[in-house]
Amino acid sequence: MKVTVIGKEFVSGTSKKTQKDFASNVVYISHKKNGVDGLAVDSVWLDPKTYPLTDIAVGKVYDLDRDSRGFVCGFEPAR
Repeated sequence: MKVTVIGKEFVSGTSKKTQKDFASNVVYISHKKNGVDGLAVDSVWLDPKTYPLTDIAVGKVYDLDRDSRGFVCGFEPAR
């Protein structure tokens, strides 16, 4: 799915549920969606080692791929 990055941030902390430390890059995106007049927005949590925040550009279009369980399996600049 083609998405446009409209914001990004690094988040880290300790999970209240599991008590384990976490770190993630959160990318805020806009995209087309059936039934929506205009664009829908969403946030995507990315592994900071696989998808460094410095490599993600606000305002650029990316191809977002998810597996059958909804987990991100690809986030690359669109061609």
